[in-house]
Amino acid sequence: PKESPALTGRPTAPTAEGKDSSTQIANTAFVQAAIAALVGSSPEALDTLNELAAALGNDPNFATTVTNSLAGKMDKSANGSDIENVSVFLQNLGLGEGSALPVGVPVPWPSTTPPTGWLKCNGAAFSAEEYPELAKAYPTKKLPDLRGEFIRGWDDGRDVDSGRALLSEQLDAMQNVTGSLSDNTMGSSLSASGVFNIGSSSGVKYAATSAGSAFSFYSITLDLSRSARTSAETRPRNIAFNYI
Repeated sequence: PKESPALTGRPTAPTAEGKDSSTQIANTAFVQAAIAALVGSSPEALDTLNELAAALGNDPNFATTVTNSLAGKMDKSANGSDIENVSVFLQNLGLGEGSALPVGVPVPWPSTTPPTGWLKCNGAAFSAEEYPELAKAYPTKKLPDLRGEFIRGWDDGRDVDSGRALLSEQLDAMQNVTGSLSDNTMGSSLSASGVFNIGSSSGVKYAATSAGSAFSFYSITLDLSRSARTSAETRPRNIAFNYI
């Protein structure tokens, strides 16, 4: 075979198949067909070189740019430890200052172990250096102890629960309970109402020296359980959560 022959005129060659990747000569028909196939498979907005260049930001080093951008992405296996500015990241997620849950607000949590970054409201002291924002909410550097407690809205001048300071504790109490007893002189028409109850008669007859007839003594008891559920404390219905 001739080495580097110089052909003149309009030499022809067989048209290779579209998927041919051999060293066979690619004639103009093959090239046109390949270009047409490329354009035909592209969206209309990207079927010219100018449109492709514009889509790539006219960046002649687009491949290098993409490689450098990929190198700067977060490492999934680092679990967020490679975040440059954590506070800004948390704000972007709505978890920083000014979020729906400001630092220091008690939150009911359904398990014994609080999530990362949270503390139990168990009356424990904390470090202001470690939790500076929490120290702004609790200047005494001590968390409220909400174990077994209910949270009540501060009265703030409404006079429903007056005389209370913020974060002040209050013991359990109940409204006053009353009842009445009535009897005649001889004990024949003894009656009770409310929390009082008439027990059994003593069975012993006592004679009244002046009236000439006998009467009996009765025991009187006070028992709230006769008309309500009772316990060692006064409480409403409730569900136990872990305040954090």
